[in-house]
Amino acid sequence: MADIILSVIVEAAKCLAPPIYRQMSYLRKSKYTSNLQNLKTEVGNLEAERVSKQREVDEAKRRGEEIEKYVEKWLASVNGVIDEAEKFTGVDARANKRCFKGLCPNLKIRRRLSKEAERQKEAIVKVREAGRFDRISYNIIPDDSLLLSNKDYEAFESRMSTLNGILDALKNPDVNMLGIYGMGGIGKTTLAKEVARKAENEKLFDQVIFVEVSQIQDIRKIQGEFADKLGLTLHEETESGRARSLCNRLKKEKRILVILDNIWENLDFQAVGIPHGDGHKGSKVLLTARSLDVLSRKMDSQQNFSFGVLKEDEAWSLFKKMAGDYIEGSEFKWVAREVAKECAGLPVSIVTVARALRNKRLFEWKDALEQLRRPSSTNFKDIQPTAYKAIELSYVKLEGDELKNIFLLIGYTAIASIDDLLMFGMGLGLFQGIKRMEAARARVQTLVHKLKASCMLLDDMTSGNEDYFSMHDVVRDVAISIASRELNVFTAVDDVVDREWSEASAMKLYTSIVLPDVKTNVLPEVLECPQLKLFHIRVDRESSTLAISDNFFSRMTQVRVIDLTCMNLLSLPSSLGLLTNLQTLCLYYCKLQDTSVVGDLKNLEILCLRGCDITQLAVQVGQLTQLKLLDLRNCFFLKVIPPNVLSKLSRLEELYIGGDSFNKWEVEVVDGVKNASLDELKHLPNLTSLELQIKDVDTLPRGLFFKKLERFRIHIGGWLWRAVQKSCREFRLKLNTKICLKDGLIVQLQGIEDLELSGLLEQDVNYLVNELAKAGSSQLKHLSVLGLRAPAPNPTESERHKELTNNMRLNGIIVEDNINISKALFLEK
Repeated sequence: MADIILSVIVEAAKCLAPPIYRQMSYLRKSKYTSNLQNLKTEVGNLEAERVSKQREVDEAKRRGEEIEKYVEKWLASVNGVIDEAEKFTGVDARANKRCFKGLCPNLKIRRRLSKEAERQKEAIVKVREAGRFDRISYNIIPDDSLLLSNKDYEAFESRMSTLNGILDALKNPDVNMLGIYGMGGIGKTTLAKEVARKAENEKLFDQVIFVEVSQIQDIRKIQGEFADKLGLTLHEETESGRARSLCNRLKKEKRILVILDNIWENLDFQAVGIPHGDGHKGSKVLLTARSLDVLSRKMDSQQNFSFGVLKEDEAWSLFKKMAGDYIEGSEFKWVAREVAKECAGLPVSIVTVARALRNKRLFEWKDALEQLRRPSSTNFKDIQPTAYKAIELSYVKLEGDELKNIFLLIGYTAIASIDDLLMFGMGLGLFQGIKRMEAARARVQTLVHKLKASCMLLDDMTSGNEDYFSMHDVVRDVAISIASRELNVFTAVDDVVDREWSEASAMKLYTSIVLPDVKTNVLPEVLECPQLKLFHIRVDRESSTLAISDNFFSRMTQVRVIDLTCMNLLSLPSSLGLLTNLQTLCLYYCKLQDTSVVGDLKNLEILCLRGCDITQLAVQVGQLTQLKLLDLRNCFFLKVIPPNVLSKLSRLEELYIGGDSFNKWEVEVVDGVKNASLDELKHLPNLTSLELQIKDVDTLPRGLFFKKLERFRIHIGGWLWRAVQKSCREFRLKLNTKICLKDGLIVQLQGIEDLELSGLLEQDVNYLVNELAKAGSSQLKHLSVLGLRAPAPNPTESERHKELTNNMRLNGIIVEDNINISKALFLEK
């Protein structure tokens, strides 16, 4: 009755006094109910936008991007607004309290709550409007790992004067280019890194960029390194277009130091995109080279610093550090000092020899001293004879022919990854007694580790990936010299190749031919090399006119490994089919149309077509019944894999179809379909390594994956393929109505190290815990879970769950979690 009377009064006010009506309308029950409902609706809308925006933020963080501060501030404010609104809607019952012994509603409370509901609704609308961002994140310039620390630098007195002189020159406004020169292995790169570190710490420049140039200049690669260190993406196809973008970006830095390491010839700054001189007064360039002539005449460097060998006491200090302090003992000291003297103060010699003799017995030290004192047989112009002897001694000290052969192979082919070394090594038969790919991979990793421990190989600082490595250029020169002398290996660039082809008698003796970065058509019609085991050629993709005749391979019948990189071939030469002893065929990033001739290679064990622009896998590949490894990574144009080709490769142990390669799998193979189905993989009983991208989950058969997979990288759903793999066992799964955790995919893949799940629902959480427990979580290093926000369920107090919790704690697992499942995965102690 009271509400009816109130309605009459409010309506009267509406006619007589509109301002009073607006205030009195808050007293009406219908107005209050409407305001409260509108508030709840807006809270729901804002909650949905918060979840959506948080998902975008999480994706950006996984890409390594930095979140805009205003986005983070907005998310924080959203949480506060929603919390306030939820608390307010919880007092709804207070608006129904009555007064005068229950005869009349409490109009004072109703009016206040109605106005507050309207105010909060308007506030939420404003917050939603503020959340319409043009962007939520941005790329950050990554820290240059080369400059974060310089553990190889030793602050010797002879080095300090040079270091200080360079830093003073960098502060001189009249000097914009300077250089460091000295023989190979003297420590120029180490000093340049220390200059970079000092310049950054002392804030001499706004930006310091360190880039290695190397003997064979690759403008696109140099531009790419600059772009990576600036957080810049170069979209242009031409080098000149990329140069303009790079130059414009560098000019935005007021003061910038560019360090170009290992210059061998004139480098055109304009072609690269490096602003210099009058074009950018704040830009300074530091060069390192083996020759003063390169710096002063070819690069017009204004001030150059000679870098010499270490003083005797400095050399002895470094030698002791590398060999171990035990050599100070009376038994070793005299011979160790003599060995150190034979290294002639050259850091690369000191490090390699000392590490080679570390923990060796006295007679081995004496033998090493005698070898170092013998005259060197090499006349390598770029290497000091003493340095050559020192590195050669380290080679001699390597344990066994297998390790020595691997060292030489890396040296003369410039191989820089475990994968490539595996394919070449297996093809050449370097791993005695090993037939299985997984065992060979373990052997390769062991050998690379030994070479690093001997300072004959280095970690690859650019990628930071353990599957990659590098070799000091002086060490590589020695390796090439030894391989040329002992194994009849031939490696050269264009100007030397033409002369060598004319020496037919010499060509017949070569066991390996390596031609890096060929730019002209230097190949003969037929190459007669009856003893050849390895043929490798890499062309300059920008300017090469190289062609291979149809009969080129007809007289190298003993060849076991062929590697053609960046070749432009309409079809493979027919003479390739005559190579019955060929074990490994690598075609990297070649332009190809017809590869059917590979069907004649009946003994082929390794076929790599990585990066080739083929549109169809030749049906003849199915005839390669001895094939153990097939690599189709980064074949971006591959649309057809004919049915019943993969299933015939029953000996296949490693299959790679990742990197945005083929993904048009059929649901099943029936008459009329043009592509293979994933079911064919079930016919590969020896498969231990698999890389696969499955975008259409309808094509995924049950029971596809096997517990025996040792290495895998499997993406199911529309994931972006990452360039860098975090681990050797990676599984990414997008859940939806067609695929769920109950399909048992995690259990089928044992020992997952990197697991990412998207679309996880509340009811999936307990099942995920059980799946991880069954599969074994002791090797899990990274877990990323995306899904609907839901309260964490109570963890099951089972023995299996306790074991899972302990394993994950001990393994230091990294959890990225936007649905609060951490409490379900980790039992409280």
